[in-house]
Order: sequence, then C-alpha cells, then structure tokens
Amino acid sequence: AVVSTQSTGIDEIKLPGETVDTESEDYDLHIILEFDKGEQWGQYTATRGNRYIVHRDKHNPLLKGLAAVKTAVKDFNPHLVVLGGLQMLDTYPFTEQELIDRLQEIDEFLADLPKETLVHFEMASFVNPVFLKKLTDVILPYSDSIGMNEQELPNLSSLLRTGNTVYISDSKIKVSKTMDETRELLAVVNTLPRHKPLTRVHIHTLAYQAVFTLRDNNGWMSGITTAVKSSLTATRYVCGDESIDSSKIKMILDDSFSSSAIPGSQRIPIIDSTPVSCWPDGPYEICLAPVLVCTQIKQTGGGGDNLTGVGLLYHLK
Repeated sequence: AVVSTQSTGIDEIKLPGETVDTESEDYDLHIILEFDKGEQWGQYTATRGNRYIVHRDKHNPLLKGLAAVKTAVKDFNPHLVVLGGLQMLDTYPFTEQELIDRLQEIDEFLADLPKETLVHFEMASFVNPVFLKKLTDVILPYSDSIGMNEQELPNLSSLLRTGNTVYISDSKIKVSKTMDETRELLAVVNTLPRHKPLTRVHIHTLAYQAVFTLRDNNGWMSGITTAVKSSLTATRYVCGDESIDSSKIKMILDDSFSSSAIPGSQRIPIIDSTPVSCWPDGPYEICLAPVLVCTQIKQTGGGGDNLTGVGLLYHLK
C-alpha cells in the first residue's frame, strides 16, 4: 500500500495492483499457529509463548506486485515507502540468477525513488545469513529508518559486524543491552557506503517501545508520540480490543532502567504520571514507552507491522 500523510482517513490508503481470486489455485495461503506458555500439544508442553508459520506463496517471493507499486509511487508521490515481507524471499528455491534478478528489481525500485522520499525497512525473521547479507546490502544504503523486534536486532547487528546471524536470543533482554546494541548498529550502518544517513531506528519489544531519532534531520519529529502510539497499538492488537481493560494487562518492565550497560550510566525511572521517557544520546534522541502487556492474547501475528505503521504515521514531519 502507499499512504499519504495529508490525513489519516481510509481514503488516503491506495492498494495498487490486481486482487487475486480466492478460489484460484494460485491464491496464497499463510497459516500461523500461535501458542502460549504452558499450552499442550499431545505429549509436548510449550516452555514459552511462540508461533509457527507455514505458507504457500507464489506471488510475494517473485515480487509480482512490484510493477504495480512502481506505477502507483510515480503517480502518488508518497512521503514514505515501507519495505516489509521480504522474508518471503528467504529459503525460496530460486536459482542463483533468479535471486540476483529479484534483488536487482528492489535496487532499481529504490534507486528511482525521489531522494526526499523516506524509506523504512521492517526487519523480520530470516533463516539464511547469506541471503540476508545480500538483501541488506541492497536495502540499507537507501533506508532512512529500520524497525525490528528484540530477536531481530541482535540478528542484524551480528550479521553486519561478523557476517553471521544469531540463532538463539534471549526473550527478555534488558533495556540497557538493547540500547547498547542499537547504538552499535547505528555506528556500523552509518560507516557503510550509503545514499543517505540512517536517521531513525524503532525497536519494538514485548516490554517496551524504543525509538532512536537523529535530532538534526528533515523527516522526523520527536519520537515521544511514536513510542506512545506504538505501545498502545501493541496492547490493543494483541488483546483484539480497542479499549484497554486493566484486568487483561500487566507491565513487565521494571520501575527503572539503565540507559546503557556501561557502569555509572544514567538510570531512568518509570513515573506513573509520565511513563514515557525521552533523553538526548549523542546526536540522537531516544524515547521509550513501556508496553501494557496483554495477558489474554487473541493474536500476535502481524502485531509488529501494525504498531510499526502507526509509529511511522505519528513520527513524520
């Protein structure tokens, strides 16, 4: 979809391309199996909440909708282009040349965008580090913004620093560690050959939303509203309810956190009356909002995409 920021009305969302017939054999199927900690499947008991995704998708890995998006972008002249769902290319049985051709299509699309058009890349779970390296080599030089969760952050950071991804990550990462990893990521990305600087990173975790914004930039406002709106969207989406019921939520973030794991770093309290914290950090502003974690889960698949989209909408100048 391509979206205008002139209003938040549904009329401003354009869906380019043709609709696929749901009765067709080519119709894409995505099945998400979600389970909570303690749930049982036969003789097995889940030790943590998670989800398992299987799909039969013949369109997205081949970028069949990209031509229609290119045409729409030229006519629509959007403020922002969001790249997501590219994990669908990962592990797809391409020949080497077919994969090169798909990546070239993405590169040409990004190169043709006006320089003032902002580009956001939403990370996902990738399996093949060789593919992820090729993909990020194409996308990151054009990206003004990146979004990812607490598992995807160490994955991307490790890939850029060592060439390898992380196969196991902590599900409850301390705020200080996340802050340090994001600083390392920004430092590495901005030393690579780039068409434009990386000016924004949004880390969305189970416990909190953290937004890094380069203070001297032309595209983004302060991240405080983004952090708040993303946090509320996470709660509402996972609970499947626009209202927030205090009996169905809990806060798992501590009542204070360190801004870095370096000894002597600033410790920031979570104050009930003003729970969102923003502070300067070198050339960046960091804003962090705790998440009211839903305890009666209706859905998690697609949650990151929803809160990312809302966060972007309220971050644009």
